[in-house]
Amino acid sequence: MRFLCLFLFGLFLVPQFAFAQSSQGGLDPDVMLSECSERSISGRICAEFSGRPGPDPSAAPQGDNRMKPTFAQSFQGGPDGFGYYWESTQDLGDTITFSWLDPNGHQLLTGWFPNPDDGWVRTDLPFRFPLYGDTLDSIVVCSNGFLEFPVTFTSYENLPLPVSYFPYLGALFWDDLSPGQSGAVRRFNDPQNRFTAITWLDMVRFNTSETLSCQVLLYANGDIRMNILRAPQTANSNTIGIQGHSGGNDHFLEYAHNGEPENHILVDSTSIRFFVRRLQHDVGVLRARTPCGWLPAHSQCPVAGVFKNYGTSIETFPVTTRLVRTRFPHDTVFSNTRTISELEPGDTIECYFGDWLVPPSPDSWFVLLRTDLSSDMFRRNDTLREIATTAPPALGTILGSWSFPELGDGMNLGGIAFRSDSNRFYLAVTDPNRVFSFSAAAPAPELRAESFELQNFFGDDIIWGIAWNPDQPGFWLTHVSAFGEGCIAARYEPDGTFAQDTWDLTSIESGVWFAGLDQAQFGTVFAVAVGGANHIYQLDPYSKGVVREMAEPIASYRACSYLGDHNCYLFTGGWNQHAVIRLDIDGTIIKTGPLAQLADLDIYQPDNPFPDSLVWAYATTSSYENTIHKLALGAVWTNIGLTSESGRPVPDAFLKVQPNPVRAGQTVHISGLPAHCDLSLWDAAGRLIKRERIPQGRTSDWSTTDSRGMNLPAGVYLLTLSDSTVKLSCKLVVTTR
Repeated sequence: MRFLCLFLFGLFLVPQFAFAQSSQGGLDPDVMLSECSERSISGRICAEFSGRPGPDPSAAPQGDNRMKPTFAQSFQGGPDGFGYYWESTQDLGDTITFSWLDPNGHQLLTGWFPNPDDGWVRTDLPFRFPLYGDTLDSIVVCSNGFLEFPVTFTSYENLPLPVSYFPYLGALFWDDLSPGQSGAVRRFNDPQNRFTAITWLDMVRFNTSETLSCQVLLYANGDIRMNILRAPQTANSNTIGIQGHSGGNDHFLEYAHNGEPENHILVDSTSIRFFVRRLQHDVGVLRARTPCGWLPAHSQCPVAGVFKNYGTSIETFPVTTRLVRTRFPHDTVFSNTRTISELEPGDTIECYFGDWLVPPSPDSWFVLLRTDLSSDMFRRNDTLREIATTAPPALGTILGSWSFPELGDGMNLGGIAFRSDSNRFYLAVTDPNRVFSFSAAAPAPELRAESFELQNFFGDDIIWGIAWNPDQPGFWLTHVSAFGEGCIAARYEPDGTFAQDTWDLTSIESGVWFAGLDQAQFGTVFAVAVGGANHIYQLDPYSKGVVREMAEPIASYRACSYLGDHNCYLFTGGWNQHAVIRLDIDGTIIKTGPLAQLADLDIYQPDNPFPDSLVWAYATTSSYENTIHKLALGAVWTNIGLTSESGRPVPDAFLKVQPNPVRAGQTVHISGLPAHCDLSLWDAAGRLIKRERIPQGRTSDWSTTDSRGMNLPAGVYLLTLSDSTVKLSCKLVVTTR
């Protein structure tokens, strides 16, 4: 079944929560973010801010290297974007008790497709089950410990929620389970009490002797109960939670993923209940918008958050934000309070609190957001804590992830290359061979099929490596024989036409094939050889010669991306080691970061990067979901030799609005815009009036109307600009004459 494929307040001054020091006595930016998690806030400061107890200050920081959005105390039971909560026997104060429905006599599920190990079977429900506003009349049971609808994915690799390729998911114990080895899955319908039970009984974890017994009960009123009678010895490898609408609009609630949070590592006799709560008065923080995660030093950052009315009454309530340094003396660097007026039930609103000038030195802050409705009937979602930092995230930190099941039944992503003249990334997609591209400036990758005249040199070609040469515009792709030996580099014109130029790479080293490619200086390319000595070569594809061979690394890697700095010369890695590797100019390993299933990566290299802006890449993965990650590389452009003389434009010269003041309904001309930025307009109360994405160019004409096209009332407004490198603002005065 298994086979080898070409494919994330130390405010009591606790030392372990302080930032790590480098050997020179300074801050190590690679560890600042990873050692600063929301759970490291002490209860003392939480109580000061919210008036209620905070999390356990002794809890160790979480080691997740994925920068996830943080929802308001989601680890305490929700709600998610729809209104689902949980209660469990593991959470202090919850009233649920453990119960187990004996599955003796329950119907044995059979007919697993394609097999009992990683298989599925569809079962009808005796009632229409409400889930995230929809109703389901059947459910798909997967042998790997989860329910889904309507898809039939059987992935044994559990992932953190949300997972975009599941429209509906109920993960009881998503892991690599194997009813084909031992145990059984049984179903029971109770028409009198109106529930259906699915039980995984004495189920073995694949290739181990560990077993578990667990069950999920679906009730006609929409409640979901999960019971764990016996947890396996390795209880920190699973995903538990629910999601709907593919996780969009925050329609997901994760109880645990791979042992985090620690108090949700499963033990025997655990029960968890997911349910929708509709209270009359319940408002909360949905998310922090800015600052959040990494932000550039010296920038002017608008501070904003998103709030939601989860209750059934129209509410008016104050909201507060504070930015607090994570290190001594833990001073407050920003604080403001606004009032949200007449927020309708179920509605969300974004609130702007003002601008914050980010300090120039590497540091990090807690972003604290709070709602304060005196009649609030559920306090757990009233406070949010998030991290903002000017230090670069660690190598391998995932800044965003997108999956593309439409590319086929998984493991279809190979090489990736950045094309500077079009600001697009190009993907080599296998089975069948195709080339896709997406814009580097888009908020999320949107794939576009490219018309490449792809050749079939061996009759069973797989395209894998892809590189763009800006000096002699065109692409180099590697073609590999799927079932035999052979590897050929072929050149394609910028429009995808075959250029009739090839190089048989087997002449370089016998018994290898070449995976990741990336363009280097002077028209050369770096190529990763798989097999043999597993070396990396620098090649001249025009003279068909080897420039040099790197003796390290000697592991079987796939990925290749060239930066050129002496200490960040190349980035490599691969799915065998689940790692991304930074190499120096000699090919020596400098740093390693985790990255599961890495296939290839390429660095986004803007023509004129701003100082102190992130160095990041897009990475393809050898996964069944065809996932692409936006990946931090643990460096900023200043670190790799870009000096301040390259020049960040000063705000007054960068953002100009004319005329200003302006009459309501007239158009203003905004100049000096970077390509692909967001323009937002806010009123004096901090309410978002409209937002527009500027996709191309450096100028824009804006009408002084709101998002509905209505003329703005006279007053003073704030216009904010933000992109991946800079955040600026200026006042806009609107008059009636």
